[in-house]
Amino acid sequence: MEKGRGGDHMKLDPDGFIGTLLAIEGILDARAVMNGPTGCRGNPAYFSDRHFPRENSLNRRSFEEPFFFGQSRIPCTYLDSDDYILGSAGKLREILPLIAEKGDSFLAIVNSPGASLIGDDLNRFLVEANLDSICMAFEGAAYSYPLATGFDMAMVSILRWLKLNKFPKVKNRVNLLGFSINQKFWKGNVAELKKLCELMGLYVVCVPGAGSGIAEIRESTTASCNIVVYPEYSTKTAEYLESEYDIPAVIPAGGAPVGFTQTEEWISAVADATGRDPNPALEYLKEQRVHAFHQISRYHHEAGYPKGATFSIRGDSSFVLPLTRWLFEYLSMLPVSVEFAEGQDPEMTGKLTEFLKTHEIPALGADPSIVQPDFYFGDSLTGKDLELSGKCRKTIELYNRTTSDIYFTEKAYLGGTGALWILEEIFQTVKDFSE
Repeated sequence: MEKGRGGDHMKLDPDGFIGTLLAIEGILDARAVMNGPTGCRGNPAYFSDRHFPRENSLNRRSFEEPFFFGQSRIPCTYLDSDDYILGSAGKLREILPLIAEKGDSFLAIVNSPGASLIGDDLNRFLVEANLDSICMAFEGAAYSYPLATGFDMAMVSILRWLKLNKFPKVKNRVNLLGFSINQKFWKGNVAELKKLCELMGLYVVCVPGAGSGIAEIRESTTASCNIVVYPEYSTKTAEYLESEYDIPAVIPAGGAPVGFTQTEEWISAVADATGRDPNPALEYLKEQRVHAFHQISRYHHEAGYPKGATFSIRGDSSFVLPLTRWLFEYLSMLPVSVEFAEGQDPEMTGKLTEFLKTHEIPALGADPSIVQPDFYFGDSLTGKDLELSGKCRKTIELYNRTTSDIYFTEKAYLGGTGALWILEEIFQTVKDFSE
């Protein structure tokens, strides 16, 4: 628990070990294999199946073998006290053939923090099992790093292990970097940015770690540039692809495309970097902006307007920056607590710090349990705690941390579609406040 100003503010960020597992599990036809006790496996296995289910995830009978325990994701060697003394060799030799039968294109064995101390030579076991052509080993994951950093480091390791071919570049091809299945509505956000790219005549080859398969990752070197959406999750990945495959990175200055203004700037930055015409994408965004204006004009008389409503936000810096600016400038909402998730991007945090300073808003680092905002943007565990204790009126999730909500359609936070969804949540809440 980290202490906030004048009170206790619990921060429950997963670490780089979880980021490593999610980087692997976010690849369509890849599978993470945990070498460790079952206690380390339960949550990430359930999380992966919940937020990126595979076609076979409902066929539980296919996963009744040892090591799977009836769950389709992240099989585990279930190390016990004897294994920490004698080594995990026996269980690794037993688990590897069973996992190979599942037919995944790529496998990765990841040592849990405790298992990394045993010192087993994982690569030797892979050679003995004739799996070294499709399976790599993470003998030590990014245990002491933030989730985003661990994700980024794992993705670089995967790309390096795959030994991607140096294909000729295609001018209208790009990759989207920085998406993770840890992020709320990641599928809808990817779809929204793909649509914006398509309207500019760009084809998205790969979104590593967020839905793309091994074949798409291998084809990613045909891209003319990498569009970095969330630098926290992809700075090292972008640097690696630029140094090894000469693919330049585009990092829009204002952060992720959150809200109408930043989405316009994001479109223009991508168009400038790729030499494409931004107007079709801008026209699409304009239609959404006009729609938002009409809806606000129609509903604010009966439901109220959020002007002056306070909000607290804690998330990835490249998301916090544009969302804070947009809510303040577009809706006249007031940030009273602004915090960054671990692993923040220095450029993004610097710009937001300057923005708050310019407007004389003392929100940076403030404890939401003390300032008691109307809205809390962040992880739902913290948000629900604030709500139940009467210190917040509405939580809007930014991360896939709980599983209480059921969705049948792909929603988004990014682009014009995401802006409309955020406005819908805010105006509906304001209406509920007034009743």
